[in-house]
Order: sequence, then structure tokens, then C-alpha cells
Amino acid sequence: MQRVILERDLPGAAQRGELVAYYQPQLEVASGRVIGAEALVRWQHPELGLVPPLDFISIAEETGTIHEVGDFMIEEGCAFAASLEADEIEIAVNVSAVQLDDPAFSSRVKDAYLRHGLKPEHLTIELTESRPVLDVPAAIAQLDSLRSLGIGISIDDFGSGYSSLKQLDALPFTELKIDQELIREDTDETWSRVATLVAIARHRGLRIVAEGIESQEQYENVRSAGCDRAQGYFLGMPMPRDEFASFVRAHVRTPLPLLGAPARRALEAVGLRNLEDVAARARAEIRALHGIGPKALERLDVALKAAGLELA
Repeated sequence: MQRVILERDLPGAAQRGELVAYYQPQLEVASGRVIGAEALVRWQHPELGLVPPLDFISIAEETGTIHEVGDFMIEEGCAFAASLEADEIEIAVNVSAVQLDDPAFSSRVKDAYLRHGLKPEHLTIELTESRPVLDVPAAIAQLDSLRSLGIGISIDDFGSGYSSLKQLDALPFTELKIDQELIREDTDETWSRVATLVAIARHRGLRIVAEGIESQEQYENVRSAGCDRAQGYFLGMPMPRDEFASFVRAHVRTPLPLLGAPARRALEAVGLRNLEDVAARARAEIRALHGIGPKALERLDVALKAAGLELA
């Protein structure tokens, strides 16, 4: 019965103001700074309440209303990214392979970011794995057009589903998102696979994002594996735009200054990877770390002062 209701009511949901964009933070692994977000659609159904995408995206793809849903999300993502340009936040918008069947898709994306005055490098099109790319030449033409404008192209859930090395080589991707199931399995075997995927991406010059981070240990593992960005419930839940904007401003992370290897290892060993973390500790505690000498402490003081911080 719920499917019947969803299929009946999905056409026109965007025009009726029932679709809502939520944003899940992406952190730069090296600094811990919020550097981007994945835009995720929700449906505020008048009878069923807040409906997650898992319940209606497949229906949208089957019925063709994915074009309406997708256009709404492109519009919302571009508008929000433009409002956050001072924070240098990049927004990734999910796109189904079905949307690439529309020859006008890339033109509509271009119109949207121009309409909002958004720099194209602050927008990423994230190709989802719910459906395979059937017309590869047409998809290449669409994505090449967007890439030529400076828009990023991401392949989602790599390592499962329809993704393959053949597709990775065929389409103009700039980013690879490692399948969250690999992260959640959290075994030596899966981390070996993650390391292999990182090596593949590095060889092709792609940025690497790890999804599904649910613990500090997993975050440390993706850091060790060499991932560029990370997202997951441990780092930040999907949230409405106003909450996300507040989240960004509350999670500023300033990278450490250039330090010698002993000093950097000493700070990382106790979980201090940015100046905000260092400023939260007592001076005596920092000075007592093995590897922190007078020169390293002086450099920290200078960097902290420049960032408007100081040791307790």
C-alpha cells in the first residue's frame, strides 16, 4: 500500500514543496576541516511523514520522475553551495544513470549553477550505483560536457554494484567514493581492498572519499589508507541546510604548522591533528610530550596566535 501511495504522489512533489535537501558533511582527512557535503533528498509526505530516499528513488527511476527529483536537487545544491562559497564548501549532488539519458541534462546543470552564480569547481555530480550506465557514449558526452566546465564527476560506492575498472576508465571521473560496506566490514581483508582501491585511484589522479565512517578507529584507518575525504555518521549526520551551515562554522580545523617529524608524530600519537585540538590542551601537557622541543613549541605558539588561539 505504501508503494502505491508513493508512486501516486511522487509526480509534482517538488513543485508542491514536499522535497527537502539534507546535507552530510565531508571532512578533509588531513586537517579535519569540513570541506564539502553530499546533498541527500528527503520527501516530507503529507500522510507518511519524512520518507527516506531508499523508499522512493527506485520508484522515481522506474517511473521517470527521477528527472523531476534530480532537477530539484541540482537547483537546491547549487543554491546552497553558492551561499557557502565564503567557506569554500563543495556540494556533491547524486545523479542517477537514468538522468544521463536526457540529452538536455548537462545544459540544465549549467543553467542552474550560472543562475546562482556558483563557481563550477564547488559542484560535484555524483553518479549513483542504483542503475547501470547503459548508453556509455551518451553518458560520456554528458559528463564530458560538465567536466569541461570545471564541475567534478564522482563515482559512488566503488568496489560493489555496477562499478568496475572498465567504467572508471571510460567515464571522466575526478573522484572515487569507496563503498561504505567495505568500511563497515572493518577486517584486515577489507582494509587491504581499500588500500588497493586507493592505489587505483591515485594512479588515475582521482580524489578519494571514504563513506560510512562510524567510529574513530575507522576514521584512523581511512587516514592511514591515504583517503582524501571522509563522511559518515561518526563525523556528521545528514542535516537540513541551516543546521549544516552552523555545523561548518562550529567545526573549523586549522592545520598544524610545519613541524619536524618527531614533533608531528608526538602530537598525532595523542590525537592532536590541528591547532584547535592543540589549543584545547594545557601548555604543560604539550611541553611534556616526547618530541616537542623548544623550537616546535615556538612554532606552535606562532601558528596559534595567527589563528586567534592560544595554549591554556
